[in-house]
Amino acid sequence: MSVRHNKPGALETSIGLNTLEDSTAHESPVSESAKAFLDLFYPVHYKIGIGIEDALRGGQLTRHQVAILWLIRSEGNKGIKISRKQIELSITRWFELQNSAISKALRVMTREPLELVEILEHPASGRERIVELTPKGLKEIDHMVERGRRFLQTMVDHLSESEADQGVHFLSRVSTIIDQVIAPPVTSRAQRRGKESKQTG
Repeated sequence: MSVRHNKPGALETSIGLNTLEDSTAHESPVSESAKAFLDLFYPVHYKIGIGIEDALRGGQLTRHQVAILWLIRSEGNKGIKISRKQIELSITRWFELQNSAISKALRVMTREPLELVEILEHPASGRERIVELTPKGLKEIDHMVERGRRFLQTMVDHLSESEADQGVHFLSRVSTIIDQVIAPPVTSRAQRRGKESKQTG
């Protein structure tokens, strides 16, 4: 990602500040709970997130490979297969990855020693592809999930049953709210570039 170092002019700066002021003028005040959530969430996100990710990886998978497998498990057809396009849409939202990097990650997953997925032609379109788990991939997901659960159990062991239930409820509610009102539409990198070129053209 490139960073522009062009210094904005006075007019641009004024417009930018006015736009920011206009966008925040009608928003409700930030609550103390929201402030506390941010102070807690950001470090906890990395402490727990990286720990879970490392557990899921099992010392052999990359972060991107784990994300692809989890996507197939959670959003794929019967948890077994998913369209190549859907992988691209989700992975480019989660990571700053180009399409070529996704293709490379998938190719590695089809070959030895992993052999976790197969890339098949879509039955409805010769241009589309389906990514489907192999028997080895199915077993790896089972192992991956077990490793993740074992890691989280080390934290749940220090919580009461009520605290653990409240934690699950809170995360479930937050996930639902994000899906409903916060998450932006998922667009591919190519779609974003096309939109940006229209805006600047």
